[in-house]
Amino acid sequence: MTARRPLEGLRVVELGELIAGPFIGTLLGEFGAEIIKVERPGRGDVLRQFGPAHNGQSLYWLANARNKKSVVLDLSRPLARGALTDLLRQSDILLDSLRPGTLDGWELGDAELERLNPRLIVVHVSAFGRSGPYRGRGGYDPVAQGFSGLSYVTGDADGPPMRAGGAIPVCDFMSGVLGAFGALLAAYDRDARAHGRGQVIDVALYDMAFRMLAPLLTLYELTGEVWSRQGNRSLGGAPTGHFRAGDDEWVCVSVQNDEQFARCADLVERPDWKEDLRYRSLESRTVHRHAIETVVHTWISARPRSAVLAAFDAAGLAAGPVNSMADLAQDKHLASRSVIREELPGIGTLRTPTPVPFLSRTPGQTATPAPELGEHTEEVLRRVLGYADIDLSRLAREQKNRWPG
Repeated sequence: MTARRPLEGLRVVELGELIAGPFIGTLLGEFGAEIIKVERPGRGDVLRQFGPAHNGQSLYWLANARNKKSVVLDLSRPLARGALTDLLRQSDILLDSLRPGTLDGWELGDAELERLNPRLIVVHVSAFGRSGPYRGRGGYDPVAQGFSGLSYVTGDADGPPMRAGGAIPVCDFMSGVLGAFGALLAAYDRDARAHGRGQVIDVALYDMAFRMLAPLLTLYELTGEVWSRQGNRSLGGAPTGHFRAGDDEWVCVSVQNDEQFARCADLVERPDWKEDLRYRSLESRTVHRHAIETVVHTWISARPRSAVLAAFDAAGLAAGPVNSMADLAQDKHLASRSVIREELPGIGTLRTPTPVPFLSRTPGQTATPAPELGEHTEEVLRRVLGYADIDLSRLAREQKNRWPG
């Protein structure tokens, strides 16, 4: 018998496109919440056409729209907005990543939503949040990375600022995790404390990135130092970073404390480092890291990656491969822990990401594949709202017969 997932019984309405807001729904859905994704007629969520595709299907859509039900509503029309309002009366959480002000324009601002359903938890995700001078601005991951300072500190010391993760929308995914955490905090507060009232959660795309970088702002305010780009090095210590091995493969090394540095000195055949006053503390090793890392680079470049990793492991030092997708496809650890096999319509059998985090008794599951556009419109409106044939016909006529799909 399959274990009951922890969020079963929780109904979530998802309004928004691409990744940041919808990834909240992805995470909640993998642990049992019913995710009703409201999409525009015709095109649906832009994520359906986002990123690399196979046989005309976005691989990002297939991975991140699992366990969701697609309902097509043309929210520029009154009957469709009425259906949305009816859904919100019957739901626990609303995920909103539309441009700030959109819901207010539909007379579904926070105050109206609270009157409509006092239990409703509303999670807003936007570029700059819902307070402050920039609250009305739109933006995507690159804008959030730039604003937060993340791009400024990413890249080689003598190179330009770079987007962390390259083309991967890092801030979007981080915002999704933060929004899911906020939604569950609010659900716990509502239900465990038995007062039965929802609340509003405000997530900006830059929030988590800035949370990581905030101590560097403190550094500037205390000392006037603007933290510079450090390439692949850590905040402190040496050797740290990426090193090319003798077979042109890359390894990542991170040596932090005094004991680790002593073992590293022995490994690279420089026992004299243990008596060198320049290297006595983490702070001083950081100052002189170039001299240390030049020697380590020479040692690593004379050996194949497998030998380097084996030697570091034997010495009790942290090192790992810098994997390409080709490397990951062959990795035994990833295969045993982080991917599952799924049969996807129009694609075939693929390895897809395992729901995370890992729970011992009630793990996440992939119950249904990413939906076709409008696949669940009639089912949801009948089951959840009790719509009859005449209601569905009126709605279809209003949307010019553009649903489902």
